[in-house]
Amino acid sequence: MSQLSNVVVTPAPSHVPPELVFDFDAFRPMQVGETYHDAYARWHAKGLPELFWSPYNGGHWVAAGRECLSLIFADYDKFTSRLGVSVDSPISADEDTARPRLAPIEEDPPRQQIFRKLFSSAFVATAVRQREEEVRTLAIELIDGLEPMGSCEFVTEFAQHLPIKIFMRMVDLPDSDRLSLLPLAQAQVAVDVPKQEMLAKLFEYVGKRVGERMQAPGDDLISKIATAEIEGRRITAHEAIGVCSLLLIGGLDTVASMMGHIMQFLAGSPEHRKQLIDNPSLVPGAVEEFLRRFAMTNPARTAAYDLMFRGVDLRKGDKIMLATPFGALDPHEYEDARKVDFMRKSNAKTTFGAGPHVCPGSMLARAEIKVLLEEWLKRIPDFAIDTKDPPRIRTGVNGSVEHLRLVWGH
Repeated sequence: MSQLSNVVVTPAPSHVPPELVFDFDAFRPMQVGETYHDAYARWHAKGLPELFWSPYNGGHWVAAGRECLSLIFADYDKFTSRLGVSVDSPISADEDTARPRLAPIEEDPPRQQIFRKLFSSAFVATAVRQREEEVRTLAIELIDGLEPMGSCEFVTEFAQHLPIKIFMRMVDLPDSDRLSLLPLAQAQVAVDVPKQEMLAKLFEYVGKRVGERMQAPGDDLISKIATAEIEGRRITAHEAIGVCSLLLIGGLDTVASMMGHIMQFLAGSPEHRKQLIDNPSLVPGAVEEFLRRFAMTNPARTAAYDLMFRGVDLRKGDKIMLATPFGALDPHEYEDARKVDFMRKSNAKTTFGAGPHVCPGSMLARAEIKVLLEEWLKRIPDFAIDTKDPPRIRTGVNGSVEHLRLVWGH
């Protein structure tokens, strides 16, 4: 995928040294024939510094080193989330009244923690263990239905069913709403789409559900949020809509996208499939290695004030993209970083962020990926990418496999 001809290049501001300006567009990183992560490995091979300036998407810093990423994720005093968590979707300081804030991700501690607590109990270890058998039952049902067909479009026929159906049950929304909600959620992490228009539609949908649950709450996450008390008062509908909308954006896209990258890799690597089939005890380590290797999110922070960070002069208001695919392939952090090694010792990674904003759904994501590996390889051990129907990648804030035709038994 080459860069679009109408992409705007913004001159670097005067405080950015010319040697730190690189012609890298994180929303359109790929060349023809590359996988999403190939593009990041190619740039690392050029000797990128851990923090550099990109002139695309309004101009912003890019954190490319794993350690640098961890520090920025964790330091909310220097790097705020309140001014937007995507370089192409900034928020003004007074936008609280203009639209619901996607809390907790668009908040800093301590307020961020107040909103995070509204749903975090649904994702703790005990809750995930209780849900794992439900995940497994659904996965087996889906795979058993696909196996006799000899092929499938993995994204729409599996990845957008397993984690999304589980999530829709958690928030008690009808599965039939999935198809209308998916494009609204995906728009927030895509590029060259009317994000604000799609976000407004998502808020409208969520607003109706929040209103219903405020009046007649059930035993689901939306009801819990809609009827919560925060800061000694009842949560407002405006706040509840923001929190619930964020849950939908994360729950409807992230794990399904990660599964696409994993299965694209396994389809082309019979030796890795054989490792897992012959030695199922490797699966937990494989989950961690896949999460490390295929990190795919590019969120943002804003410099809260002028500061010197890692030897780089940052100015108040500078946007910093936290490019986790670069962190996943950092050659200074991981030996042979592109290699998928189920025995890799280092589990340090920024796939789910770090610090107070670490993704609360990470344990559920691990469980769902574990079940995918265990149950798919039992039933369909040998599969490949359909050479007549190549994969398609959607780039943007997240890099996702949006189309993956797999074949087997031929």
